[in-house]
Amino acid sequence: MELSGVTLAGRYELKELLGRGGMGEVWRGHDRSLLRRDVAVKVLPTPVGTDAVRRFQREAATLAGLQHPGITVVHDAGEHDGFLFIVMELLRGQDVARLMAGHRAGVPVERAVGLARQTAVALAAAHDSGVVHRDLKPGNLFVRPGDHIKICDFGIARSADASAVLTTVGHVVGTPLYMAPEQWRAEEPAAPADLYSLGCVLYELLTGRPPFTSDASLYALMHHHVTETPRPPRELRPELPVELDDLVLALLAKDPGDRPDAAALARRLAAPNGTADAIEAAPTTRPAHATSPAPAPRRSTRGSFLTAVARRTLSGHRTAVLSLAYSPDGRTLASGGGDKYVRLWDPDDGEAHEPLPTGNSHRALVAFSPDGRILATACGHHLRLWHGQEFVERLVVKYPGWNRVASAVAFSPDGRILATGGSDGAIRLWNPHTGDAVREMRWPGGWVQRIAFSPDGRGLAGGGQSRTSRLWDTATGESRWEIPGRTADTALAFSPDGGILATAPVGDLLVHLKDPDTGKDRRTVDAHAQGATALAFSPDGRILATAGGNGLIRLWDPDTGDQRIALTGHAGEVLCLAFAPDGRTLASAGEDQVIRLWDIITEP
Repeated sequence: MELSGVTLAGRYELKELLGRGGMGEVWRGHDRSLLRRDVAVKVLPTPVGTDAVRRFQREAATLAGLQHPGITVVHDAGEHDGFLFIVMELLRGQDVARLMAGHRAGVPVERAVGLARQTAVALAAAHDSGVVHRDLKPGNLFVRPGDHIKICDFGIARSADASAVLTTVGHVVGTPLYMAPEQWRAEEPAAPADLYSLGCVLYELLTGRPPFTSDASLYALMHHHVTETPRPPRELRPELPVELDDLVLALLAKDPGDRPDAAALARRLAAPNGTADAIEAAPTTRPAHATSPAPAPRRSTRGSFLTAVARRTLSGHRTAVLSLAYSPDGRTLASGGGDKYVRLWDPDDGEAHEPLPTGNSHRALVAFSPDGRILATACGHHLRLWHGQEFVERLVVKYPGWNRVASAVAFSPDGRILATGGSDGAIRLWNPHTGDAVREMRWPGGWVQRIAFSPDGRGLAGGGQSRTSRLWDTATGESRWEIPGRTADTALAFSPDGGILATAPVGDLLVHLKDPDTGKDRRTVDAHAQGATALAFSPDGRILATAGGNGLIRLWDPDTGDQRIALTGHAGEVLCLAFAPDGRTLASAGEDQVIRLWDIITEP
């Protein structure tokens, strides 16, 4: 059947055949719903055996359960006229196989290590979810603009707790050049098999050839993988670091137990030359009202190279942009402005989706739930909750009082509470699934303009016209501490480990880095001549971004207070900042009505 022009489920129009394989065809399609975006559609178009159908269905379920920036995003799945289909994000760029075709002697070492590290991070997320890919190879690793990697094609992936095994005894699953010894022996592969395959890919990235070539027979290739040690990569490329050479050979160990796991591999590849472990601080938690020790040390950016490159400018708002929020998977950037609309953007290609109406309000604020299933928009007298994938309105809550409006919005880290600050001096906690009010905390003295949850969800910081900074206990509604100030806070942000609360009072030249337990300053940063208007921590806590009234953005090391870099480009006050979930992009927006996306590059 010719599928060109067919619209699946009344929504996905198939435009162009992109490829064909054993698990069906992949088409470029167009989503004709409100989102109006191009997508990739995998179709199983002809009658096939039961096993193929079950594998196809399992791929859809597997991808739907994996939420990570390094793994292909699935948007939808279904059946149309007897054909099964999966709708996924449409990737732009090239796969690693095509990349390597242009580097016969191997790609630059830093690039190879970076691509392998990203793959290891994504694999760690899959393995933590109990999913083993089982067919990792250059053709299943897609390099997007900016050298961002995506793992694709989970067609033969298997969950560690799957109740049904789809492969028969003695049937080998995988791609011969990249298969682990245990796969050749027709054993059920576990996570270490993916690490062996990644070792084969990294070997080829570094040397221009796989560990064992396919010149001989399939039996000879099996013998090589099962019994022989490959030539060390340094014999083919002598300038490779010894430690990297050892790491690649460790990945290619015959015994699965001798290979590093994905998380350990990612840490080693993040260190200079891919050697010693890069230690990251684990998030700290503390009981309510308890005094905590100083936060666990983050890896400082001091001594590393930090730069930022303006990648893209997004235009569409007709007035100032007041609020920015990334979806947890990084695929959507929401922006709220003073033009009565919330706008949705694809940060990769800059494509704007159909804007969401907000009513008559001239101030739209946005926040995604941590699982990405809900987008909250606070717009004047109404709090609207949208489905985070389809962006269809699911619930509208009327803000109490005819003359009261919502002026701040934030989700708790577990997604169970939605907090709003209002013009009536109240912070309200809501159930985002039902719209029911859970608690109200009074704030004497005017609008609550900024709120932020602590990473453990037990504290809620607020600032506004009362000129008093407060930290509330979300369980009791009581104030833990209050710090009177001379002016109102214009921005608040917790560090990801909960060890720092950054505040920026109106007109104060300083950004205050506070102890969240006491509200006392640990350090101040002389940030902007006219005061800071927006704050944001990077997801790893190593960078604090601040913005000022003159359009200048500065990036700081929060542990030392040292400025690392300054960014210029905005023609007016910057009012909001947001880091992408992977920390590689910073979005900024403000009075000049545009959103700027900056690539943040940190190298040892």
